[in-house]
Amino acid sequence: MPRLPHLRRLDQAQREEVLQRLERLTELPLLVLAFVMIPLLVGPFVWDLSAREEAAFAAVDIFIWAVFAVDLGLKVAIAPHSKEYLRRHWLEVLIVVVPFFRPLRLLRLLLFGSRFFVGFRQAVRVDFLVVYAVGMVMISSTVVLTIEQDQPGATITTFPNALWWAVVTVTTVGYGDIVPVSAAGRGIAFLLMLGGIAFFSGITANLASVLVGAGQSQNSALNQLSQEIQSLRQEIAGLRGDHPDNAHEDTT
Repeated sequence: MPRLPHLRRLDQAQREEVLQRLERLTELPLLVLAFVMIPLLVGPFVWDLSAREEAAFAAVDIFIWAVFAVDLGLKVAIAPHSKEYLRRHWLEVLIVVVPFFRPLRLLRLLLFGSRFFVGFRQAVRVDFLVVYAVGMVMISSTVVLTIEQDQPGATITTFPNALWWAVVTVTTVGYGDIVPVSAAGRGIAFLLMLGGIAFFSGITANLASVLVGAGQSQNSALNQLSQEIQSLRQEIAGLRGDHPDNAHEDTT
């Protein structure tokens, strides 16, 4: 995060600009944390967690709450009109102040989904693709553990196992050490594989775009250099009173 100027020295327009920059910087990290909230909300109710796992879930939950609280505090401090900002962002205030409303953090995912369909070009950026991959892993690991934990012969019986399986599957590595045994679990695996292929296709397309752009920049630079050399030849020819072709012959 860039250093924020001293707030007292900023006028209203400058505060608005800093606030918009901060919102752009924090949008994707908060979306990642919203995805992480999915197993934290589901797990304690539908999984058989050990005491150690419950403590780990609680610690991560507190950490995420602290991040949301700090984010809200910074934005309120930067906003030109703090009360107006709190009134416009009352939902975020409830999420931070009232623990009962923690699940409302998932509303960020709905907003993200709407932006995904509205601005598809933005959604294929690398940073959005990473958030998309995190979301796939979190959702699929949560769903498949809920389905598989009570199945006979199941190997996905803990959240770490489910998380490992989801990462291996989305990368299309497929070690086969942990696999779903139910039809529903295998269906989730199939969708996750397709999502992984789409993710890496997007990454490859971005890499290709960067390489093509670099090649075009080099060609453009060479063309510009060639034009400048030609212009210099014409100027030299003009100073000498010769024809440009003669100047060319002299230089060669």
